[in-house]
Amino acid sequence: MMLVSVVVILSFFLEGFASNVVGINTQLFTPLFSVVSLLIIYPYFNHEEGNLLKCCFALGLFYDLVYTDTLIVNACLFVVVGLFIRFLNSFLSNHMISISIMIFFTVLMYRIIMYAILVVVGFLPFDWTVLLKSVYSSFLLNMIYGVILYITTDYFSKKYHIKKID
Repeated sequence: MMLVSVVVILSFFLEGFASNVVGINTQLFTPLFSVVSLLIIYPYFNHEEGNLLKCCFALGLFYDLVYTDTLIVNACLFVVVGLFIRFLNSFLSNHMISISIMIFFTVLMYRIIMYAILVVVGFLPFDWTVLLKSVYSSFLLNMIYGVILYITTDYFSKKYHIKKID
């Protein structure tokens, strides 16, 4: 569980740092490192979905408090992301290509649901181009981060014999 904690905490703080460095109006580099970290840590829970969902809720709650000024929205959304990751892992194994595919679908799902919530509450008007921009601006940086994080965690799990599902 030490590796899981390090990955989650590192991703959480690195997301805030990257948001400050990259800037909010960039076209290609919108970080969602916390969401990507949920995908990377899933295999280390070894079919303990309850603990995974608790971790998702806690990370989402901290995300709400620190980054978004909303309460419980991202906490619930991160739980949905955790369930989606469990679903994806039920028919994809854990290797670099499938992780890349899962990052693509997880970021897509997160962006679509968050945009739908913002439209429903009246914060944003519905516009396909805004949705498309929010989706494609998230892929490049998060894909790079996810692959690097996967390679790193895989290396440490093999080096220190940390059990994970494949």
